[in-house]
Amino acid sequence: MSTQPPADHETSGAPEYSATHHDNPGPRLLYAVRHGQSTINAGIRPASPAEADDMVIELTDLGKRQAAALGRWAAALSPEQLPEIVLCSPYRRAVQTWQLAEAELRAAGVALPCRVTDPRLYDRFRGTLAHIPVSEVRERYPELYAAEQADPLGYRPPGGESFHDVAARVAGVLDRIAADTRHRRVLIVAHDAVILLLRRLLEHLDDAGTLAVAAQGLAGNASVTAWAEEAGDYRLLYYDHRAHLPRT
Repeated sequence: MSTQPPADHETSGAPEYSATHHDNPGPRLLYAVRHGQSTINAGIRPASPAEADDMVIELTDLGKRQAAALGRWAAALSPEQLPEIVLCSPYRRAVQTWQLAEAELRAAGVALPCRVTDPRLYDRFRGTLAHIPVSEVRERYPELYAAEQADPLGYRPPGGESFHDVAARVAGVLDRIAADTRHRRVLIVAHDAVILLLRRLLEHLDDAGTLAVAAQGLAGNASVTAWAEEAGDYRLLYYDHRAHLPRT
């Protein structure tokens, strides 16, 4: 099992596609997509330490269909809504999600957005508790379970991260977006924890507000959340949008 999150190396500023976006009077939009269903999401426990490495966990067949449906959703957007750049988590399940979505854009003849892998967009790393269901943590590690229940956002599992830690690195991604003068419409492909912390940061939520969002339900696989910039701030347009997704 992986015992460390991805290396926090310098983020490359060079997009995979060299498309140049000129002065764009359109709205500044930010989309956040959770990856399609992964084997872990489907309840398939890793069979070996290598399979437990978060970096290599893959999509299920349903996850692949969800990713393709995401691509068809994006292809149907109007030109002034279509993302100009995609910032992707380094995890395989996120990369696969965008690759399959991108294939649908290509098939529809839609211009492909630039693509960058940003290592700060990885999922919350739970250290020694990675891939252990909450019910099992409660039984096997009651002290750790109690500590997390007492401080859900600030608790750091042994060797892992708190949600506050995730928020700190996601804030760096938002700084990158704010400094980007070429791309006004950005799509992030990442994880439910990242989307939760995007809501915290963009909507200026405190701990109580963040936990209220989590209690209502985290973003589903291949769902879309969107914000529009207004007067230098962001307004939530929709959260956990799933109308484009297949039922099975």
